[in-house]
Amino acid sequence: MNKYTVFELTTKIKTILESSFPGQICVVGEISNYSISTSGHCYFTLKDEKAQIKCVFFKRYRILNSEYEPKNGDKVLVTGDLYVYEKDGQYQILVKKIEYDSVGDFYKKFEEIKRKLEKEGLFDASVKKEIPHVIRKVAIITSPTGAAIKDFIRTIKKNGVNITIDIWPAPVQGEDAIPIVIEQINRLNSFVEYYDLLILMRGGGSLEDLAIFNDEFLARTFFNSKIPTISAIGHERDFTICDFVADLRVATPTAAAERVSEYYLTIEERIENLQKHLVKEMEYILMYNLQYLDTLDARLHKNSPLQKVRSQIQDINLIEKRMISFLKEILVTHERKIFESIRKLDIFNPVNKIENYSVQLEQYLKNIKSVMRNRIDLLRSRLDMMLNSLNLTNPDNILEKGYAIVFKEGDPITSVKNLHLEDELEIKLKDGYINGFVTGKKYRRH
Repeated sequence: MNKYTVFELTTKIKTILESSFPGQICVVGEISNYSISTSGHCYFTLKDEKAQIKCVFFKRYRILNSEYEPKNGDKVLVTGDLYVYEKDGQYQILVKKIEYDSVGDFYKKFEEIKRKLEKEGLFDASVKKEIPHVIRKVAIITSPTGAAIKDFIRTIKKNGVNITIDIWPAPVQGEDAIPIVIEQINRLNSFVEYYDLLILMRGGGSLEDLAIFNDEFLARTFFNSKIPTISAIGHERDFTICDFVADLRVATPTAAAERVSEYYLTIEERIENLQKHLVKEMEYILMYNLQYLDTLDARLHKNSPLQKVRSQIQDINLIEKRMISFLKEILVTHERKIFESIRKLDIFNPVNKIENYSVQLEQYLKNIKSVMRNRIDLLRSRLDMMLNSLNLTNPDNILEKGYAIVFKEGDPITSVKNLHLEDELEIKLKDGYINGFVTGKKYRRH
């Protein structure tokens, strides 16, 4: 038995393989996992339903084939040399020419399912459930030994988030995994009241590795979950049908952990911001109400019935003063006349005339005093009547009887015609105010 080193065996295989295909070969297949390095070289997998082969497309050949830009899902005719890369022990095609054939079968099926479900409304934002802000219990369908769940748990611990994480194990690759994942989703939906969130999770991989998440029945089951769902499948560049039907799609399992942690990481900052906002709002409301209160107070002071009574009392007092002044002037005038008459009497000294004048003077004085008293009594009587009338019409006294005064924008309402539906009203009672809106009105029939 011959003994080979790894290098010797790989070299021998290389020699046999490359000598079996001495010239260029043409291979038809579908492009998968297409990527471009920083140096401009391209790497991709050429596959069909049963097999796949690695391909390298160097920059110089890309430039020669610049009329066509390869992309995942394209069905192409590749021309090149079969080559074994000893370092990795892999055989691959050194591509020198790529010709577009058609859209690959894999992408055809993907697009067909995508269009079908999209037409049925399974991707609509309106049907997506809201992801809870506060998450306490999470169910994750994934491989329990995969790197994805480890990354997720590591990130949760790093963020210091205390939540319950239940792993519902399921294979996440190969067609045999589809019914198991579907069964786990259905079983999980028996615990709607227990779990806040359901995450379907898998790490990165090729299009073939992620193919189960493009299955129509799996996607429909995931869509019908009563528990809010997050799709955390592959890497940021990877998209599956499950991503579109999920309530939320995140780029990676780590991103899913960050989303779950989001509320807890920002809660203190948000509480502080809400506190500041609340204080600011309260200050604004207080300032506004104080200004409005000052305006109402000025309005009330100006239109107050008590202020009007005081004003009228001032007018009456002014009239009274004027009347007294007028009467005093009359008295002074008559006194002057009397003194003038006495002077004349003293000059002429007629006894009879003096007596007559004395009697007349006394009577005249009585008349004057009587007139003055009557006039003053009349004025006082009018003043009392005016005060009584003011008291009777004083709105504050009317309010004591159970009546109310209705204001609109500070002015009293005297007619239903002055009101409209949804007008804001302020109703004054004897011990305060109430506010309301006009919801209807009815005219009184005469």
